Order: sequence, then C-alpha cells, then structure tokens
Amino acid sequence: MIWIYLFLLLLHILCCVLTYLGIHTKTLNIHKYMFFVVAFLPFWGFLTVLLLHHQVATNYDGTKDIGVEKMRLDSEIYKAVTVEDKKNSAVVPIEEALLINSSKVRREIIMDVLNDNPKEYVEFLQKAGDNEDTEVVHYAVTAMVEISKENDYTLQEFERRHSAEPDNFQVLSEYCEFLWQCLTQGLMQGQVEVMNRNLYNELVRKKLSIKEDKADYISLAKNLLELKNYTEAEEAIKKAERLIPDSEEIILLKLEYYSRLGKGADIKRLLQDTDKKRIYLSQKAKEAIAFWQN
Repeated sequence: MIWIYLFLLLLHILCCVLTYLGIHTKTLNIHKYMFFVVAFLPFWGFLTVLLLHHQVATNYDGTKDIGVEKMRLDSEIYKAVTVEDKKNSAVVPIEEALLINSSKVRREIIMDVLNDNPKEYVEFLQKAGDNEDTEVVHYAVTAMVEISKENDYTLQEFERRHSAEPDNFQVLSEYCEFLWQCLTQGLMQGQVEVMNRNLYNELVRKKLSIKEDKADYISLAKNLLELKNYTEAEEAIKKAERLIPDSEEIILLKLEYYSRLGKGADIKRLLQDTDKKRIYLSQKAKEAIAFWQN
C-alpha cells in the first residue's frame, strides 16, 4: 500500500514540475497563478490546467482564437476591451464587459486579464467576483487571493527592511507608497484593513516629519476619512492646502470631507468660491462638482 502512495506522490510532483516548466517556457498558455491550483489540487488541478490551456488556445473546434484582442486601458476613468466577431468589431467599456450575454466571451476576457497583469485590473476582478458565471467568479477570486498573498509577502519584506533600517528614508518612502497602493485596491477588509490604515498613518506621518509632500498629506487625509477621524483629516487637508492652494485635489478632498459630515452649507460655499476663482478643473473634477450643483 505504501508503494501506491509513493507512486501517487511522485506522479503529483511530476505534474507540478511539468506545469512549472510549461509556464516558465510559455508552452502552457496559462497564468503563473494556476501553478498553485496544480500544487494544492493533485491530479485534478493538472487536468484543469490542461483543459484551460486548450480552451485558451482554441475555440473548442481547433481554430485559433480571434475572439478577443488584448485588453487595454484607454484612460483612468474608461477602460475598454476590443471584442471582434465575424461581422464587425466593437469597443465595450470594461464596466459592461461582464454583462455581455456570452459566457465564452466573458471567460476569454477574464483570461486576457489574468494573462496580462491582474494587479492593474483589481476593480474589474472585484466586479467579476460577483458575476453569475461560476467559472469567471472562480478565476477572479483565485487571482484576488494570489494578489493579496503577494501583497502580504511584500509588506512583510518592507516591515523587515524598515525595522532593520528605521532611518532609511528611501525604504520608508517605498513602504508608504506600496502600503497605500494596497489600501486603495480594496482587497483588505475588517480589522486587517483598520490595522493597516493605522499603520499607514504612523508611517506617512514619520515621512512627513522628515520631508513635507502634498501627495502624502492628501493620501493621509483620505486615509483618515476612511477611518472616520474627521478632526485629524481636517488638519491634514489644511496642511495640503497650504502647499497647493486653489487646486482641484483640495477641492475634491474638501467635497468628500464636507459630504461625509453632511455640511451642505460648506459645500455650497466651496462651489461658489471655486466658480469665482475660475480654477482650472479636469473633466473628472467638473463631473464631481456638477453632481453637487444639481
């Protein structure tokens, strides 16, 4: 009996090695995250990877996949994918891509994301996690779990480096930047999120005590607003405003601050002052202001 278990173990190791080599040499047309499926789901994981590779490489009928071109970001606000059919092509906003009435197209889109850089499409993956297609949900959730694991590992490395060199400003700056990036992804929840937001407050304040920076004050204010610490958030907004007065970043920050506290009169006064000063605003800021003016 022990020989059977040993044989199965060796077979599983062989499957893992073949999968790793296939991913590394790009023989297998799958994302690197799928290696963990093979490692933690013996045999069935390897079979799933082979089926997935076949699905991506063909359209089940042996023809080369020409259904979905490379996903691209057109702007910070509007993201689009190009979907081509036999008759014509159309550009579909990524917010609507998951609503396409074709499970095949939805799965091709999610695989394009996984084979590109999932960290750039976290918002898309979060929406995909609520999709009615169970396969799309599986891929999206698996990707988000792996992104979270990678983030945790990197944060641990930064914590180790910062503890070893507490006076190294470069390490502190990189630590703050990466932690803020993790927080804005929205993958942290509950006490873990609160703990990391409090950690960010501590780190960015240390950084600001060494060198003032408008972006750090803005991110600090946003973080404090999420923690509902409105008194300190107001103080951070004032310090940011001292560095960049009459800027759209401050206007948007104040709008968020006033709206959270329900200060309608202050919002009205801010909009009037903005209009009088004729401050240059981006389209995003104009849309935010138009929302409060209506």
